Amino acid sequence: MLNYSQLYSADPTQEYSAVAARLASEFPAPWLDQYYEMCTHSPNVLQFEVDGFEHLFDFTSDASASSNAAQIEDRLVAVFGYSRQPPASRDASRMRGFLGGGLTAADGDSVDKGHFIGHSLGGSTDVNLFPQRPELNRGWSDPGRVFRSMERTAAGRPGTFVFARPLYSDTMWHPTGLEYGLLKPDLQLWVERFSN
Repeated sequence: MLNYSQLYSADPTQEYSAVAARLASEFPAPWLDQYYEMCTHSPNVLQFEVDGFEHLFDFTSDASASSNAAQIEDRLVAVFGYSRQPPASRDASRMRGFLGGGLTAADGDSVDKGHFIGHSLGGSTDVNLFPQRPELNRGWSDPGRVFRSMERTAAGRPGTFVFARPLYSDTMWHPTGLEYGLLKPDLQLWVERFSN
């Protein structure tokens, strides 16, 4: 996990929007540095916006990016933005169609189609979906309850700066961990690391 206390210290004289904008501009560089360090391939990271959230995405399968593209799966590096009311109800049929019926982890356990940024925070589908352990996604464990509490905090206050950074141990798109963070109204940064 990044040492966020070295990257950020609260200044109570600043406005929330100014602090959040600073985090949005400063956090991507260290996220990318750590991602590049852990990669055994040459990443092809693109940045794009979907439904108000910025995504850093490793599009390694682009033939021009790597001769090893066949062994390396495209995957999210980080997503960040501001929570908002969902623009519409969840697209259940699109979720069902995502990679077929069900997903399984490397150990054969079934996993949920989780959201890096939850639907209740305004998160979308497609690039925002990933294989997530049910106990984390549904709050069935102590870490899961913390994760869900963080999501509820951001959802309950639209405009909250929130981010998710998947952590990988190989070249696959299924993260083994997740860094999840948000900026609280008192300008304290709340970051947790979860196993997946």
